[in-house]
Amino acid sequence: MKLALKELSYYKMKYLLITAILFLLAFLVLFVTSLAQGLSQDNISMIDHMNAERYVIAKDADHQLTQSALSETDAAILKDKHIDTLSMQLLTMTNNISVAAIYSKEAQNRTVVQGHMPKTEHEMAVDASLRETLDLNDTMTVKSKKSSDKPMKYRITGFIEKEMYAHTPVAVVTKSGFERFNPAVTPNIGLLKKNSPSLNDSLNSAEVISQNQLKKGIPSYEAEQMPLQLMVVFLFVISAIVISAFFYVITIQKTNEYGILKAIGMKNGKIVRVILTEIIFTTFVGVATAIILTVIIAQFMPVTMPFHLNQTLVIVLAGLFFVVSLIGALLSLIKVIKIDPQIALGGE
Repeated sequence: MKLALKELSYYKMKYLLITAILFLLAFLVLFVTSLAQGLSQDNISMIDHMNAERYVIAKDADHQLTQSALSETDAAILKDKHIDTLSMQLLTMTNNISVAAIYSKEAQNRTVVQGHMPKTEHEMAVDASLRETLDLNDTMTVKSKKSSDKPMKYRITGFIEKEMYAHTPVAVVTKSGFERFNPAVTPNIGLLKKNSPSLNDSLNSAEVISQNQLKKGIPSYEAEQMPLQLMVVFLFVISAIVISAFFYVITIQKTNEYGILKAIGMKNGKIVRVILTEIIFTTFVGVATAIILTVIIAQFMPVTMPFHLNQTLVIVLAGLFFVVSLIGALLSLIKVIKIDPQIALGGE
């Protein structure tokens, strides 16, 4: 440990440059991955927040929630079995804001960041991203298709945490509030929990799908995520090659030094510990700095910016960078262990 720190101090400029490169690579991968996660959340956060494992959806809906409308027969079956349903309708408001209005008993349990959930037919709680343009108690009016239609106004009673569907902010309303624009309150999907009763193939024109299938039914979801994930993979592969190459070259450049250390009696095990300490310390400083900067930037991101940083993502990426660095170290360690002191010192 002492020898490793002395070497880091002696070659401080070299190791500072390597640390800076590690920082930039880790920051780039973390930032792009967080953007990809943010776009994903703008598509599926409403589904993630549902208290359900599987979903009952119309067979002809192609797994698209907005295209599904459960038949009266299937809706009655779900009601008899006390299975909760969700009704959704896309609405355009007069202030050019589009929302996905939903009604469900389960939706009343959303996390409220400001205000409270709606209690009357003239109230709604909307996604927190709309705080950029709306305030509590502001009124939104549904655009009427006919000039003779009676205007439907809703007062904003609260803002809910990250509730989006297909890049559209969700608006939670009461059952009577939903009946104002959809008198039948037609359910789009049924929500099957872990302990939900079996349907025993009793559905008429509906099927049961997984949460992943419901997410893939959103047209923009896979179209966005596939190229972004491919970009992240390529970034990481490039980072892995660069990191491995740097640590390999630096270690090989010091072949003569390690030869001298071997000649004066230092064991391979101690040399290996010195190299690993240098690499782990350098990687830790670079990756930790990248994580800290990304966390700070995330705090100042506007709510409209698709940026999502979570603890699991940070741990996985940090772990992968350490693994890649150690792989680069192992490649060079094989060379170091095989060094013949006499040859390294120029002997015959």
